[in-house]
Amino acid sequence: MKKKIWFALFAAAVIINLVAWNSSAFCDWHIRFFFPVSINTYGRMMSVVPFSVGEWMIVFGLLLLAEALILGLVRLFVKKEWVKKLCSGFYKGFAWVLLAVFWIMTCNCFLLYHASPIDEKYMPEKTERTYTDTELAAVRDYIVTQLNVLTELMERDDAGYLVYDEEISDGAIRAMQKLGNEYGQLAGYYPKAKTIHSSDFLSQEHMMGYYFPFSMEANYNKTMYVVNKPATICHELAHLKGFIYEDEANFIGFLACVSSDDLFFRYSGYMSVLGYVENEFRDSVNHKASAYFEHPEIARSVYDDDLFLTAEAWEKVEEKAVIQTAVVKKASNQFTEATLKLNGVEDGMKSYSRVVQLLLKYYDGILY
Repeated sequence: MKKKIWFALFAAAVIINLVAWNSSAFCDWHIRFFFPVSINTYGRMMSVVPFSVGEWMIVFGLLLLAEALILGLVRLFVKKEWVKKLCSGFYKGFAWVLLAVFWIMTCNCFLLYHASPIDEKYMPEKTERTYTDTELAAVRDYIVTQLNVLTELMERDDAGYLVYDEEISDGAIRAMQKLGNEYGQLAGYYPKAKTIHSSDFLSQEHMMGYYFPFSMEANYNKTMYVVNKPATICHELAHLKGFIYEDEANFIGFLACVSSDDLFFRYSGYMSVLGYVENEFRDSVNHKASAYFEHPEIARSVYDDDLFLTAEAWEKVEEKAVIQTAVVKKASNQFTEATLKLNGVEDGMKSYSRVVQLLLKYYDGILY
């Protein structure tokens, strides 16, 4: 009987995924009516715990997987009856755990990849078109100008590093809720973002944050340079509202920060997209210095602030590293690339840079 229930639930999850791949309307319905229930109940419950539950769930999952492999080997070489019963009981339980993981990932992750894109939901009046290099330059110049002004207003320590003493997580929630007045899907409750205990390892992956579908948590790298934190937290909180695509979360993180009353948040927002826009702009002028320097120059202090980690932080990370950073980063990139493509994101990690197209569409009618 239990086996039939297991297969019925598994089949139901498969069918839901098949429907999702073929119906954005179904996924939109899921995000509008079902997904908020998850964040408002399970997410609230997890928010009471002061540390990242999702991080320790991953550790537990890896230990469980290791146990499954070890017991499998034991079963091959030890033929005693008690070993057979032990393995049978374990693998039955393990099968239910895998089914639970499949269902959680389906509801809190997989379905989100097939919903209507953000520009279709909130910028339908701006028709799809190819933007010109002149329009790209206008967006780039505007972002650079804003950064050049804001960098002069930032508080710094004696070494020239940025200093921010306010509570970033609370500020990020306020920024997202304010944006929710304009983008309805972003309205409502947000759990407080949590730091990752193993942030040094996360730094080796060159990752700023994670959304954990298993615990409905937004997590961020506590080791990274402070300027990255506001935009990163807003990015991860966007995932909790059903925006799973990285370019959309980048765009929302940007908008939430630059719409904030906090100057540091604005600086973080513009900084978060500078690299993407600057790379596209350099390509558009074919990396020719004569054409490039006809546009506003990025201030030296902005360049200096465009860091993932400070030199001192990197030194500490490398001192503690068990595995070489290059190896960790390569493995992380391969996993992320495979995960994105498995969920229908054909260009994989390159999709992060699609935020530039969203910016061009957003500023259409504002800058040009």
